[in-house]
Amino acid sequence: MRTANAINPSSRTLLVEVDVDNPDGKLLPGAYTFVHFQLPGRAETVTVPANTLLFRSEGLRVGVVRDGKVDLVPITIGRDYGDKVEVLSGLSHTDQVIVNPSDSLVSGTAVRVQRHKPVGA
Repeated sequence: MRTANAINPSSRTLLVEVDVDNPDGKLLPGAYTFVHFQLPGRAETVTVPANTLLFRSEGLRVGVVRDGKVDLVPITIGRDYGDKVEVLSGLSHTDQVIVNPSDSLVSGTAVRVQRHKPVGA
C-alpha cells in the first residue's frame, strides 16, 4: 500500500506497509516482519554486459555481428543487475554482441570478430 520512498543504504532495505487478508487474526496491527518475495522467473532470457548498450534517439540498441556486418538491434530490457542487464526481446543466445561499441557505430559497418584470448595465453 505504501513505502518509505527511500532505501536504507546500509541495510539495503525498504520500509513498506502492506495490506493482507488476515481471517485467522494471526497478524497483529502494527507488527513488523521480514518478508521475502519470490519473483517469477523468465525461462528464455539473455543477459548482456551493461557496456554493450547503445542509447539512441530511436531507442535502446545493441550492436550484433551478422554476416560480417554490424546490425543495431532494438532490445527490451528487464532486470538491471548493475554490470549486466536482462534482455527480454531482440536477442538470442547465439547472437555475437559487440562489447564497448563506439557511439558512432552504424548498421552495415563491416567488422572482423576477434576471438577472446584466455588469460595467460
